[in-house]
Formats: sequence, C-alpha cells, structure tokens
Amino acid sequence: MKPVGYLINTTSGLQGESGVFYDYIMSSEGLFLRAKNAHLMATVCIAPQSVRGLAPIGESIQLLHGKIPMYFLNLALSVLCSKPDIEQYLALTWQGNYSLGVPSQTQTAASVTYETLPDTVLDIHSHTSGVPPHFSTIDDHDDQGFCLYAVAGDFRNLFPTVELRLGVYGYFMPLNKEDIFV
Repeated sequence: MKPVGYLINTTSGLQGESGVFYDYIMSSEGLFLRAKNAHLMATVCIAPQSVRGLAPIGESIQLLHGKIPMYFLNLALSVLCSKPDIEQYLALTWQGNYSLGVPSQTQTAASVTYETLPDTVLDIHSHTSGVPPHFSTIDDHDDQGFCLYAVAGDFRNLFPTVELRLGVYGYFMPLNKEDIFV
C-alpha cells in the first residue's frame, strides 16, 4: 500500500487507491485531504475550486474518543494564567481517558521548547501577557503533525482567549470551541 492515496469523489463513490497516512481527494468543491489516526478523523479542504461532474465531500472533523470535556480547557487556562509573563506548553492526551499533561520544557517570555507527550490529541501553548492568541509563522512551521492545536493569550484580561485549529500535516482548518469541546 502507498503512503499517500489519490482519490476522485465521483457520483458513484470514491475511486482510486487509498494511502496509509492520508488521501488527497478531488471533489466537486476542490481538493481535500483526509486523514485518520488513533484519535482523530478529518477531511480538510486545501484548495477550493469548482470541479464539474464530481460529487461534493465537505470538511469534517471527528474526535474518535468523543469531544473533550470543557473543564480541560478551563483547567489549561488556569495553569497558563499562573505564569502570564512566560510562554508555556500543555498537552491534552488520551490513554483510556483524556488527561492534561505538563511535559518537561524550557520557557522564556518569547518562546517555549518542550518534549512531546505520546498520544497528544490537543497541543496547547500560550502567548505572554496581553498578547492576543494567534498562530504565528513559527507555529505554522512547528505544527506539522495530525493534531488539534490551541494558542491562548490575553492573560492581562479577566477572561483569557483561545484560538483553535486542526492541523493535518501542514494544512490547517480553523475551529470553534464547539467543534471539539462539550
């Protein structure tokens, strides 16, 4: 089996050969990337374009263990609020249930380097002080796995804010809290 598959979504279904890691799928809406791992299944539009004669497919994301309880996001924000002047990293993992981990890391006011934890479902890092959350070009370079990503910021405000996205091997899809939390 090939590492990457190339499929066409015809009106009679998908045609072509699937890959081990992910598939490119041409549909009536353009080019999509579909991937699945032990925690997520997702279809992301990477090049929107009208293609006549093919069937639509649409973007989707599914957390295979169910949506993440909202208290994990609240707990993560509480931990990050404890040190608003340095960047920090947290990992939400799955090992029979969701849990929040704090791996070994080196933190400064402008960066954080960390060890990745196995079975990470949601990768969370903070921006310092009053900086609003946004994914930087450094984040785009670093976030090359198949995972959920979050950046938190606005720690000088009463309610810090979070930006979320799905990353599929360098392609990104913005997400709302409701997409992954319950």
